Amino acid sequence: MGERIYWQDGVPLAPIAAGDVPDTVDIAIIGAGFTGLSAGIHLARAGHSVAIFEAAQAGAGGSSRCGGMIGPSFHKLGLAGLAAQYGQERAHDIQAEGLRALSMFTDFVRAEGIDCDLTMCGRFRGMATPADYDATAAEAARLRDAIGLEFHMIPQSEQHREIGSDRYYGGILYPNDGAIQPHKLIQGLVDRFIAAGGQVFEGTPVTDLSRVGGAVTLRHPNGTCRAGQVLVATNAYSDAATAQMRDRVIPIRVSAIATAPMDLNAVQSMSPSGRIFGETKRVFLWYRPTPDGTRMIFGGRTTGRTGRTDICARQLMAQARDIFPDLPDETPDFIWRGQVAHTLDHAPHLGQIDGLWYAGGYGGSGITRSVFFGRQVARRMLGQRGGETAFDDLPFNPVPMRAFAPLAARIATRWYAFQDRLDAARL
Repeated sequence: MGERIYWQDGVPLAPIAAGDVPDTVDIAIIGAGFTGLSAGIHLARAGHSVAIFEAAQAGAGGSSRCGGMIGPSFHKLGLAGLAAQYGQERAHDIQAEGLRALSMFTDFVRAEGIDCDLTMCGRFRGMATPADYDATAAEAARLRDAIGLEFHMIPQSEQHREIGSDRYYGGILYPNDGAIQPHKLIQGLVDRFIAAGGQVFEGTPVTDLSRVGGAVTLRHPNGTCRAGQVLVATNAYSDAATAQMRDRVIPIRVSAIATAPMDLNAVQSMSPSGRIFGETKRVFLWYRPTPDGTRMIFGGRTTGRTGRTDICARQLMAQARDIFPDLPDETPDFIWRGQVAHTLDHAPHLGQIDGLWYAGGYGGSGITRSVFFGRQVARRMLGQRGGETAFDDLPFNPVPMRAFAPLAARIATRWYAFQDRLDAARL
């Protein structure tokens, strides 16, 4: 079974005619995903010559392989864990940053008139165990009191108004979360970057970076380009040329499927209110209706051989049918895979390393964060006010024994899946 990305079906990106790579630019960006394009728009509009170097096609990495689900992306440690590590004031600011990023993202998309099927449909997160319900309610109440989070706890007796499944022990509704079509967002960002005078060079990987004096020379297959500033926006797709980012993130493989077309009533029965979904398992499934409401998309980590799309598809379908037993047991029409970048402290980062700017480490919640971080890092590169984030000054340390990190991540995924099975067996 070959890889097919649902988001690209019938939505091809317009050809990008960039011409020859210039010998010099004010700013070079490596990676034409959400982060690089967002930063590029702000930098180009400030009057700088900006070139984005992309090894494949715009959005070819995680940006067009995600689930298209947006929200505030709260820190894994929660308020108590963050307060123990950074103090209460910093903990509140870190969690509030997620709400600020979501607000900036939606405001930006609407102000720019980007047609990416943005809908603030709300997210229902199902509770895998009764204990999860109480713990989630307590943390959400703390976030409401600290930063104004809006939420509604949905007891098991009422969850059918949100989801057509008996699988969960109630859930939590985040009414201000939403969804987009990520491939359309990429197209919108590319269009606005080029309109601002920027250039995107697809199929042009940067193979080496060297600093001479105050500038950086980027080597690519057709020659070199000298830039006054460089932004590394490669996230989980970093390589030896962008080792400053590669050595500090752990790439995690995730997979997604889109079902065969279904009757509109069948999709509506699974998502009566048109919500997007998550759950509280350690190895959790996320899922949502497609923008046209004719299919369901399911995604998450899989424990099989990551090179086998057929194995990944079967595992995701089995998980989906555990939630929706009436889902037809058939091969999905689409299966695709991508990588997300986790960090040691579960936080995203931006700043400078060895004179290179960087932004990334979004931990699988990168849509709003990446567009927000793109703007913030651009402001800092321009020396403008308003480029600060709640994550400034957090240490962005290299991952110990980085070469073994992907293997360790796969082992951890299997261990977490085993713990989830134990939890279910105890109920």
